[in-house]
Amino acid sequence: MGNKFVVADPARCIGCKTCMAACLMKHDVAGDVADARLRVTQTYDVSAPVACHHCVDAPCAAACPTGALYEDPTHGRVAVREESCIGCRSCVMACPFGAVHVDVRSEAVRMGNLFVGTRSKAMVVKCDLCVDREGGPACIEACPTKGLTLMDDAGLERLAAARRESAVQA
Repeated sequence: MGNKFVVADPARCIGCKTCMAACLMKHDVAGDVADARLRVTQTYDVSAPVACHHCVDAPCAAACPTGALYEDPTHGRVAVREESCIGCRSCVMACPFGAVHVDVRSEAVRMGNLFVGTRSKAMVVKCDLCVDREGGPACIEACPTKGLTLMDDAGLERLAAARRESAVQA
């Protein structure tokens, strides 16, 4: 099974950032980083959300010295082991799409039941394809213009076939 990823159609994107809001709402739960896993990028002429492409031989995973990012063939994605992230940001520098970032949050330090302070904990943040969400990626469902699609190997082949046909007709 090939990796899946969210693809944006810039011709349909109106820059409303509803996809970002849906992503934020999905991840605004205890134990998760409440942050959007995709970012709407806007220029004078066009806007479109950019998210992780869940690359095969992912440069972000290859750059990670602790294995916090790894290829998960079960779900066709690049996944995160939160406990392994050290916040080095090698993944951020390696991602060709700018779709990975590191968030630093405070977490409680306890000795038994006694709270003794807080410490900073780094966590890599990137699209997880909402694998634990029954309806699939929240961003796709929320897009008012239906400008987002979950792409897979079959979708890529359909796209390539359509482009070949278009090229022959030109």
